Amino acid sequence: MILLRYMILQKDSEGDIKWFDDLADVKPEYTPIPCWSLLQFYTLKGRTSTLNRDNLTPIRYLQYVVHSPSDGRYYMKLFRAYDLETLFFYRKSLTFAGEDEAVSNLRKYVDDGNVTLLFTAQQISETTSLLERLWKANLSGEGKLSYKMYLQILHESLSYEDYKNLDKGMTGFQTVCKQYSDRIAELWKTAHNLKK
Repeated sequence: MILLRYMILQKDSEGDIKWFDDLADVKPEYTPIPCWSLLQFYTLKGRTSTLNRDNLTPIRYLQYVVHSPSDGRYYMKLFRAYDLETLFFYRKSLTFAGEDEAVSNLRKYVDDGNVTLLFTAQQISETTSLLERLWKANLSGEGKLSYKMYLQILHESLSYEDYKNLDKGMTGFQTVCKQYSDRIAELWKTAHNLKK
């Protein structure tokens, strides 16, 4: 006999604030993914396999929960699709009232380890395809890049791209570029060796 669980989502009287008492209550509709990086809110566009800022786009319709240790609840939110400059690079000033505070709060919640992404089956499938595509484009043989390794390589690649754009002409520029390049190559090597 198969027992099905149904999501137990609670709402305030206006229906605006939604929460769960237990993270297990999100299943089977969602798969909870612990969030430790702001880059987890983004994916590569289309079938691209080059890790750079122009190829990144917010994951559409991404739900997440913020855990409140004070009341033990998991508050459900929809990611507002902030662009990479705003959320990750902290550069763009938002114009809507309260948006700067909302972005600051999201950064803080992620830093504190209180955010869990809620991936749908389709988002899981798209992420799996992305990890397989990146493996095929950058490593030999069949395989799938680990999600954590993908995020590490992506972080280093974006930091390297940012450094090249902002610090060109600085003393030691070529040395720092080589260090970034070597770190990224080492991460790809580690990714390949993890499979063995």
